[in-house]
Amino acid sequence: MALKHQAIHAFGWSLSDKLINQLGYLAVTVYLARLIGPESFGFVGMLTIFMLLADSVVSGGFTSALVQRSQQMTEDDACTVFWVNLGWGGVMYAALYIAAPWIAQFYRQPELVEIARVLFLVVIINTFTVVARAKLTIAVDFKSPAIANTIATLLSSALAVLLAQRGYGYWALVWLMVSKALLASAGVWWFCRWLPQWRFSRASFAALFGFGSKLMLAGFVATIVNNLYVALIGRFYNAAQVGFYTQATNLSNYLYQFIASSLQGVTYPIMTSIKEDRERLVSIYKQLISITMLVCLPMLVGFAAIADDVVLLFLGDQWLPTVPVLVALCIARTVTPISAINMNILNAVGRSDLFLKVDLSKLPMTLGALFIALPYGIQGLAWASVFTSFIAFFINAWFPGKMFGFGGFAQLRLALPYIAASALMFFVVYFVPLDASYAGLVAKIVIGGLVYIVAVGSMGDVWIARVLRAVHQSLV
Repeated sequence: MALKHQAIHAFGWSLSDKLINQLGYLAVTVYLARLIGPESFGFVGMLTIFMLLADSVVSGGFTSALVQRSQQMTEDDACTVFWVNLGWGGVMYAALYIAAPWIAQFYRQPELVEIARVLFLVVIINTFTVVARAKLTIAVDFKSPAIANTIATLLSSALAVLLAQRGYGYWALVWLMVSKALLASAGVWWFCRWLPQWRFSRASFAALFGFGSKLMLAGFVATIVNNLYVALIGRFYNAAQVGFYTQATNLSNYLYQFIASSLQGVTYPIMTSIKEDRERLVSIYKQLISITMLVCLPMLVGFAAIADDVVLLFLGDQWLPTVPVLVALCIARTVTPISAINMNILNAVGRSDLFLKVDLSKLPMTLGALFIALPYGIQGLAWASVFTSFIAFFINAWFPGKMFGFGGFAQLRLALPYIAASALMFFVVYFVPLDASYAGLVAKIVIGGLVYIVAVGSMGDVWIARVLRAVHQSLV
């Protein structure tokens, strides 16, 4: 019973964190988009891949390694990770600082030199909180990060809006990201109340690096694959096209992440703590997939149906080229949440080696689709992402299918009612004869929600009740 209450409490705070901060961050970036335009977003988008690659090297594997080792973690482990990350962070930032002129030359955008050297500060800022965040995650304390992130979002958003209104253009977006990282890190340190000691253990490093290095390499590869589209758009097209693609990526990602990442973030330490109880672990794993699809699928499909109205009303006419890209990426993201869960359970049972094999196996397919689609512009690249996402889903589900008897087709059968209900909702909302207005948008959302609820509830058994009851039984 304690596990159930702990999970519900943690999920509530994690969901609140995502709801307030991700949607709040989305709101301020949408407002900034109207003021500073696609090109400014494109400049920042061009640099995102380098920032994420550095971050994956610095902290990609060690957080998961500490959480996975939660029952045996020592102070030597924590201190070792802190100093290693801090050293790597300094090296990564120095390398990126020196490389800034070459990055700008690659994109043929001289402005990127100064932007890069400021924006890449986020990498070294994030290194300071890897251990603190891991400790809070192990304690299933999602309240503290939620409060820290909320304060950071509010203050950094106020700064960014002020800069944008005073004509600073892309610098408003750059300082939004840097100040948010700095304030969030300070807040996490305040709540964790942990200070590193001058200690370094070779044994701790070897044990943690043995697990974390595979995740780090997998994260590095995944970051390249997921962001290479944007990098090549910037190289072969222009900053405005990068802005359109980046905005569509952000909007589609926000939709599923604030639910999916909350569930995954909460359940990962819980699954890790019960990894020896295989029957209970598999039960939670299955129900997590079901409830994730129950919520995420209609959000993504429904958003695809109203993408035209949302872009026109909130971003303005200048952003209309984003719409077809956004529709395609929403479809691509429908399988992303359960793909992430399939990868997550491999980490929970300590199989980071399989995690790495899966990510490496997807690389040739993704690169091939990317170069085939590149001549067809941002829309071609978006539909290539749809193709690779669905193939990647079955690749991600291969090892969980072998280990737990619950592969890709079994997962789709479980989600079949949600897929059918979402498809019906899409056609109803897409063809409803309402003008592009705020009232019409609200009406479409309400109609879509009602259609989905009625459709899911009418398919044989009451699926929602079954899922919630199964989750309750798994946690008790």
